[in-house]
Amino acid sequence: MKSDIVYSNPYIQLIEKDDGFYIESFKRGYTLEELNKVLLSFPQIKITNFLALKRAVMNAPQYLIKFGETRDRVEVEISSDHLKGYITLYVTESDLIGSKRKQIVSEISEALQKKGIVYGIKQDVLLMDLKPKVKILISEGKLPVNGQNSVIRMYEITDPKPEITEDGTVNHYELKLINKVNKGDWLGERIDATPGEPGKSILGEVIPAKPGKQFPLHYDKNSVEEVYDEEKGITTLIAKKTGAVFYRHEVIYVYDCLEIEGNVSFDTGNINFDGFVNIKGSIEDNFSVEAKNDIQVMGAMGVGSVDKITSRDGCIYIRGGIAGKNKAHLYCKQDLYTKFVSECTIVCDETVHIGFYAINCNIKAKQVILESINSRIIGGNIDAEIKVVVNEVGNRSETPTNINVQGFNRKELKERLDIINQSIQEINDKLIEFKHKIAVYPAIETLSEQQQFEYKKITKEFREIKETLKELQAERKKLVSYLRTKGEGEISITGKIHGNTSLTIKNFTKRIINDIRGPITYYVMDNELISS
Repeated sequence: MKSDIVYSNPYIQLIEKDDGFYIESFKRGYTLEELNKVLLSFPQIKITNFLALKRAVMNAPQYLIKFGETRDRVEVEISSDHLKGYITLYVTESDLIGSKRKQIVSEISEALQKKGIVYGIKQDVLLMDLKPKVKILISEGKLPVNGQNSVIRMYEITDPKPEITEDGTVNHYELKLINKVNKGDWLGERIDATPGEPGKSILGEVIPAKPGKQFPLHYDKNSVEEVYDEEKGITTLIAKKTGAVFYRHEVIYVYDCLEIEGNVSFDTGNINFDGFVNIKGSIEDNFSVEAKNDIQVMGAMGVGSVDKITSRDGCIYIRGGIAGKNKAHLYCKQDLYTKFVSECTIVCDETVHIGFYAINCNIKAKQVILESINSRIIGGNIDAEIKVVVNEVGNRSETPTNINVQGFNRKELKERLDIINQSIQEINDKLIEFKHKIAVYPAIETLSEQQQFEYKKITKEFREIKETLKELQAERKKLVSYLRTKGEGEISITGKIHGNTSLTIKNFTKRIINDIRGPITYYVMDNELISS
């Protein structure tokens, strides 16, 4: 059996045997601090029983007591995820100098190979100053790079917002109401998800990457088609026909859009269309246009004594204005936009937006807003539910002008707003649940028929809920706008009120005999007509 004395003095001796290191003490007078200094010269000794050392020194003399084992000169440690490898050198400083260093580097390579570390070895570390008993990062694996989710970009429909230009000579009132596209036009695109880049452990194991999610494109297959570019990995949505872009339940459609190149006249006859109507010219006197969706008349001259213009579910935009000659009737379910109105009747379920003036008109709407800083209402009857906003009312000739605001119940609107906010919160919570449910399916490589059915059902319900959320958010936006109105009904005049004007809010009427300069706002609060 091996038995070598590695250190000896009058007090102790250290002996190396096949099964480890032993200490033998001869007499008292030696200290643990002195022993520790000696052990620092023997980095190959791994102390496993410190109490044995203490007993041998403190209770000398003591016969052979095992206190340690032989450790490797190069110890290798691998992290639990197999992505990092470390070495600790249990050698003396002299072993890292000169020709001995080459031996240590060779031992490091052998130790790494023995542990199976084959990837990411840092050769530069071997060339640096190696230090004993210091944990050194010697190898590092490569983390996988997860794939990117598919990126979807869709045709954007923005809320109509009039642009008013007043340069002293020509006044413009521009708006894009119908989002018209031609057959083959771009409607959206999806850049494919990427598979990601696999990683590698220091043991050479491949670490798979998580592929990105491929999100679906929601479109009406009757009016929209997809074209795939395999080389670029891009799916493009294009219009299968000329029409108007429209979203329903987050699905993009191209609705039928009747386009009249010139005027509605004897050449076309009266129009009654189940879709959108875009008239590039005008509507001649005594003719009518009726449509399910939006109607826009783009001629610079506007319309005159037409019979009627009706949008059953949408908006109306008359770019050049309306000179109705006490005959024209217009109705729309949503908003109406026009440059000016005179001698016509308008019934609108939402807001009437007028650029510059209204003369001798009968207008009934939720709100009547005249946009220009020089706008005027002269004569006629304006009947709103929430608010009327204008710069000047009446004229020097004191043409009789009546503005009536029916008013609203603020408490009821607030209660409705509270209900909507609660509903929106509940729907948002539902959407989170649905997202978690939907996320499960892309992780399954092959879906059974039942799973495909359930996936389609859940995604359909998800889109429907999102559409409900969109509708509630739109209603909330309107209610918030209404509640910004002063009191429970408001007439706001920024410029001047001429005599012979009647302003009514709820059951309170203010008759203007002499001119009043604004800005002035009338509203009803606590059953009292207030001006400010």
